Amino acid sequence: MKYSALTWVKTTIDENLKQTRQALEQFVENQDDTAPLQQCVTWLHEIRGALGMMELQTAALLVQNVEATITALLAGKISDNKGKEKAYDLLMNSLIQLPNYLDHLSIVQHDIPLALLPLINGLRTMRAQKALPANQLFTPDLTVHLPGLKPVQLPDPKLKDYAQKMRVAYHKGLGVIIKNPKQATEGIKYVYNVMQKMQQATGTHEVTKVWWVTEAVLESLLLKGLELNANVVNALKQVDAVIKQIVDHGNAALRQPAPRALLTNLLYFSAHSQTKGKQLQKVKAVFKLQDYFPSEKALQSARLTFSGPDIELMKTVITLLKDDFARIEETLDIFNRADNPTVSELTPLVTLLTDMANTLGLLGLPTHRNSMIVQARMIKEVIDGKRSSELNSLLEIGNALLKIDAALDILGVQGVHARQRLQQSPDTEFFETPQFGIILSVVVNEAKIELSQVIQPLVSFINDPTQLDETLLEVPGRLKQVEGFLSILSHDRASLLLRKCNQYIQRVFIKEKTVPEEAKLKALADTLISIELYLDTLAGNPMDADDILNTTQKRLALLTK
Repeated sequence: MKYSALTWVKTTIDENLKQTRQALEQFVENQDDTAPLQQCVTWLHEIRGALGMMELQTAALLVQNVEATITALLAGKISDNKGKEKAYDLLMNSLIQLPNYLDHLSIVQHDIPLALLPLINGLRTMRAQKALPANQLFTPDLTVHLPGLKPVQLPDPKLKDYAQKMRVAYHKGLGVIIKNPKQATEGIKYVYNVMQKMQQATGTHEVTKVWWVTEAVLESLLLKGLELNANVVNALKQVDAVIKQIVDHGNAALRQPAPRALLTNLLYFSAHSQTKGKQLQKVKAVFKLQDYFPSEKALQSARLTFSGPDIELMKTVITLLKDDFARIEETLDIFNRADNPTVSELTPLVTLLTDMANTLGLLGLPTHRNSMIVQARMIKEVIDGKRSSELNSLLEIGNALLKIDAALDILGVQGVHARQRLQQSPDTEFFETPQFGIILSVVVNEAKIELSQVIQPLVSFINDPTQLDETLLEVPGRLKQVEGFLSILSHDRASLLLRKCNQYIQRVFIKEKTVPEEAKLKALADTLISIELYLDTLAGNPMDADDILNTTQKRLALLTK
């Protein structure tokens, strides 16, 4: 759910990126006029601010480097023609890949920051800056919850005394490691034991993450999957400082967040460990470290996806294909209804289907391209008298074409991110019948439109509760409409959760005319975002629908407290 809020602002970001691309193209055509380039800086600054607020560090870093490179061009710091041409190419590639990268975050819901590193470093090179190492883009989610922990609350004197004893033991083990790093096994075991005992003393508090991940690092050292170098030793020294905070401040130290830099470093060591220790595997799974250091093959695949056409361009191509599908459907329908049909009337369809097949190939759908070519061949056989022109033959062709049409609906929602799914399973359960797929696509789009028109009236009321806008009074009806969509599709649990959300809005916002406290406002926003994400799963989004509804239910529970 980390990237859920992105869907709320992505339309604005995409529009600003589109304008930035157009302005860059305008400048390249007429380099005497720098006004378009100056406007690029303004748009990019706004985009970077939005991405920073959502803590999308890698995307914000790319935008920062694009902005800095354009500023360098304006200042004349990139002056030779060859350098300028390379800069233009890098800037345009960045502006093309960033929307697809953001689509990936909102659709797939996990990050692949290293896929953008070549672009970022290419832009830095243009400005004579050092390339960033891979660990600079390592930004794991530190908010995850650790499994199997129990709450513990020791009184201050007992906690401080226990932490002091553990710190003495920690010093003993750390001293062995520092003095004799080549024979540090006993020292590592000693420190490992301290980490396990500290977990028992701090329970579910955030600082436990430090002990938990350090345990994985020490396990890796014992199993020779990680080198004991100066960086690791320095991190272990910082762990000692965390223990000292508990010795000095007791429970007050436990109420502080875990040290971000230290925990990130410990996770970085864990991600690069080559062992299969039990604790290490837990850490990698819980913090999803495989997302941050994927295989080279996965990186290449991601970069290919990000460099492909964005969803907006994909929709334009799909719209044209949809028009062609309508012409084919009309031609087949007229042919089927005619009293004395002439097979030569089908001749234009052969060329049309072949051209559409080539377009499908360009969109990265070779399976669907091949299916389209088969349908063109079958129609040619009907024209040549080698295949019957009876209804069953035409239905077979029409059914195959409807499946391709339904696949385009998914492509229009997810863009290039749908390619792998469509290639792996061209006839998915979601489109078990073509008619259901078409109806579902329409219903989901209508439901999302209704849901999108709920947000602004709520925001307006929150900003000024003295004004009861008419659009706020329309909110219950809109949500009732979405609830009905879900009910018709037999998604009863989602329908029930939305009904409860609607009841809360009617009671608090409309009847009581009050603005909820901040925690409940956030819970309400999360609930509406979750419902929108659930609708996306109906349109082919690969996220776990049950997981989304579980989260929705938890957020709703906060509203009724």
